Amino acid sequence: MKDMSLLVVDEDPAALGEIADIMGGLGFTAVTQSDSAVNAWMTIQLKGIECLICAWEMPDMSGLSLLKIVRTSDKFMNLPVFLTHSAYTEGMVVVAGREGVTGLMVRPFGQNNIRSKMEALQSQVADPAQKETEDALASALKLIESESYGTALGILENLTKREENPEYHYNVGYIKAAQGHYTEAIQAFKKAADIDRLFAKAFEGMGRAYRKLGKPEEAEKYMIRAADIHMSKENVEEAEAVLEEIKEINPDTVNIYNSLGVLYRKKNDYEKALYNYKKALVIHPDRARIHYNIGRIYIEMKDLELAKPCFVKALKLDPDFSDAKEVLDAIELGAFF
Repeated sequence: MKDMSLLVVDEDPAALGEIADIMGGLGFTAVTQSDSAVNAWMTIQLKGIECLICAWEMPDMSGLSLLKIVRTSDKFMNLPVFLTHSAYTEGMVVVAGREGVTGLMVRPFGQNNIRSKMEALQSQVADPAQKETEDALASALKLIESESYGTALGILENLTKREENPEYHYNVGYIKAAQGHYTEAIQAFKKAADIDRLFAKAFEGMGRAYRKLGKPEEAEKYMIRAADIHMSKENVEEAEAVLEEIKEINPDTVNIYNSLGVLYRKKNDYEKALYNYKKALVIHPDRARIHYNIGRIYIEMKDLELAKPCFVKALKLDPDFSDAKEVLDAIELGAFF
């Protein structure tokens, strides 16, 4: 087999060593190991990795989450990604396939099984038609970077005639927007989103184009959709950037500050989370969920004195709010700290 650079990720040193040994036995000499999915993403961006093999279960970020990040990246969206696990459920297989996994490896690893997967991968990479298409897309992206929009557009339009790929239509939309042809850009972004309903950047593109056309309600609708997709995929930084744009379009938009609160809570930035939840409360003072979220932040900050009234208020607004009641009961029982 042709040698290629591999990144193997697992928190278990024994598993790392096992798969690295197998890969070495198959003739792969450039095998990088990592015990962190977060660090693995940094390695992917810094090194010329040609294949990623990551454990599904990781402490900092799951292998599935890393796969989602890779697939939403322009630069690495075609990187081969294998996930490893000791026992896959049917649901796990379906989810991984939907997110674009290249293949699944089962622990304990078998050399023959891995050999067949790597041989199949390399036969796909060696497909001349696929290679030609990938080279054409790479060329178009470079031309976009240098603002040679006319030539890039010609390449991309030819690619759209070969196959319905959301990335092609998205980049056509990007060029049209850069040229100020916002209506045409929206049409291209919509084609991309129709092909892939979870293509957040296509919805972002539509939102920004509608904003340029002076249609803030349409802009807000599509930007909210983009933010929801980013948050569902745990793309926290991307979600934050989109939510901030939505604030510029409409500072009083429904739930925007609550969404920012959720986002900052995920980042463990409790001060910012609290600030945004309180802003949400000014706009929507009767939302029980917002009072509940503020209470959860105070618990994270180890301040039960401030947390308790939030859950009491949430239950007053919604007597059937079982989550709030459970937390309040836990406080009364002294279950925290």
